Amino acid sequence: MLEIPSYTLVDEGSERLWADFAKMVRDLEWTSTDNTVLWATPQLESTRCVFAKKNDDGSMLGCCVWNEHDGMAWIGFYMTLPSVQGAGLGSKIWAHALERIREKKQVIGLRAVSAMREKYASGATPVDVSSIKKHLLTVDQMKDFIARYEHPGRCLELYYEMHDDQREDLLRFDREITGRDRSEWLNKLFSSEESEVAVLFDDDGRVCAYSAISTVGHPQLNMFKIGPCYASSVAEFAAMAKWLVQWAEKYPPGARIIVGILTGSAGERELADVLGHRISDELVTLFSEEIETKMNLDKCYVPNNAHCHYDA
Repeated sequence: MLEIPSYTLVDEGSERLWADFAKMVRDLEWTSTDNTVLWATPQLESTRCVFAKKNDDGSMLGCCVWNEHDGMAWIGFYMTLPSVQGAGLGSKIWAHALERIREKKQVIGLRAVSAMREKYASGATPVDVSSIKKHLLTVDQMKDFIARYEHPGRCLELYYEMHDDQREDLLRFDREITGRDRSEWLNKLFSSEESEVAVLFDDDGRVCAYSAISTVGHPQLNMFKIGPCYASSVAEFAAMAKWLVQWAEKYPPGARIIVGILTGSAGERELADVLGHRISDELVTLFSEEIETKMNLDKCYVPNNAHCHYDA
């Protein structure tokens, strides 16, 4: 029988625990999350956590990390070290996290790989809301896709080039698309060295589309994730992707890019088939009860799919 080292459940993370948390996610090659999320999560005021901390050296044995916003607890991470899996530690962490969440009577949501659907659906999150299907392309394959589309004629700027009024308008645009105030998280995404953001403007100088790309995992994985992309056409997606791919090309050659497509979205209707390169890996979105869909799905080509903030 597996033995669990002496530990304590704690409701806040130390610098050591958060470092162990980020390393474990990268070691496990969770390609559904990205390095901007790992960097931002410990800093967000909405972040809550339960860590199993080893008593002898303060290192992490496991954790559950979630963010509270809009009356929900969005569980982004639940994991234990492979060396203690099957010993019952994960169940103790999970029970303690749910106890804290339920004290506030919050709706519980999470996103998991499809193989875990039955486990989570039989417990705290029985309501199946949506799924995300993944597409995996090399940089050259993405460039071939982009070349098939003419630029839509919109003015494009990268986030670092924008002035303060434009940045405020970008937050306004995101609120209109998602139906949520995601400013705390987005300000981290937009300022991270692990991401780049491309923005399109209409004839009146207002934001009408934007997309982001972020690094994923350890550097040797050489992987990137595009998300979100809120736009009005595949051509707009391609125009922004052109600049995002150029940013990815600053890294070593041979990079791969993940694009997640949400069921029921414009991305599923218009982008998935023309993008191609679908892989079997799929994510399911589960909640403890039915929730209102606030996202304008007609503008959602790629969801944010951030483990620290729910968009759709």
